[in-house]
Amino acid sequence: MLLVAPPGGRRALAFQATLAQLGWPPARTVPYLDLMEGRARLPDLVRPGSVVRFDSPGEDLATEQALIRLGGGPDVRLADGEIAPTDAWHRGYSALMRSLAADLLAAPPHERMQDPEHVLRMFDKPATHAALSAAGVPVPDALPSVRSLDELVARADARGWGRVFVKLAHGSSASGTVALAWSARGVQAHTTVRQEGAHLYNSRRLQRVSGWPQVRALIDALAVYGVHVERWWPKASFAGHPMDLRAVVIGGHANHALVRLGKGPITNLHLGNERGDVSALRRDAGEERWAAVTDAATSALRAFPGALYGGVDVLLTPGYRTVKVLEVNAFGDYHRGVLHRGRDTYTAELAALPGAFA
Repeated sequence: MLLVAPPGGRRALAFQATLAQLGWPPARTVPYLDLMEGRARLPDLVRPGSVVRFDSPGEDLATEQALIRLGGGPDVRLADGEIAPTDAWHRGYSALMRSLAADLLAAPPHERMQDPEHVLRMFDKPATHAALSAAGVPVPDALPSVRSLDELVARADARGWGRVFVKLAHGSSASGTVALAWSARGVQAHTTVRQEGAHLYNSRRLQRVSGWPQVRALIDALAVYGVHVERWWPKASFAGHPMDLRAVVIGGHANHALVRLGKGPITNLHLGNERGDVSALRRDAGEERWAAVTDAATSALRAFPGALYGGVDVLLTPGYRTVKVLEVNAFGDYHRGVLHRGRDTYTAELAALPGAFA
């Protein structure tokens, strides 16, 4: 195994732990930063029969800052939790991944756990939404690109919407997400973003922002980096909380899933939300609705032909009446303790490789 990732990140360490549990040799890990700065080259590292895995470049500020510079962004020195110029970050990560894909053409014969183009598209919410919609996957309706709150409200009002979700076009882990609602009585936003002057920070506690001037400052600041705006569909309630699901689709099967119970409209677990009982939800929803969830998740990954795995966020509306796919996450498989037939997500991914356990 050859792992491209920050070596000390939680994902890299968890993947190495899975390899150790299987009795496999540890992966050779090469940092993105070493590849970017010329200290390592993939063709020199790949051996015949190697399996190459890319993992998230996050959890390493130096890597994030280098990607922003590569994408033509400012030479920023990000504080912990500060929201990066995600448009420049995505341009930099795109340039790097395509360069690495080209380098791999000169490497000995090997397997890849991901297609770099799939990874990049999954990090592009408008592109992912377009791919899912074209494939007939049920997704929330979305607005064309907007550059300000005023433009957003005008376009949403024209469709009869008064509630939307605003997401950074190239964000992840709920970074820069805003649940926005307005009416004749005013406007209110629940968000993961904390503003300090000209700087934006991710918060692990949902912030509530009220009033047009304050909300305008928030949305306009995020829109500089590019945002994706979708109609806000209500979430089903389970165990007394609004909830949605993360289904990790591996080898065409959505066997690994977790329920995310929210304390508000945004359910990501790192915000202090809790996991729910998947088996209890499955019983409560019934097998027909559960099949609709897994069918939607697997259909979403089929919109990326040949993709081995991906994390798919799925929403059920109240009464479990409607299923909507919200996102597909290239690195949405880091869920320790989520097992199917005793296998965690990483083991299942390795088992799905041709001849892995032969």
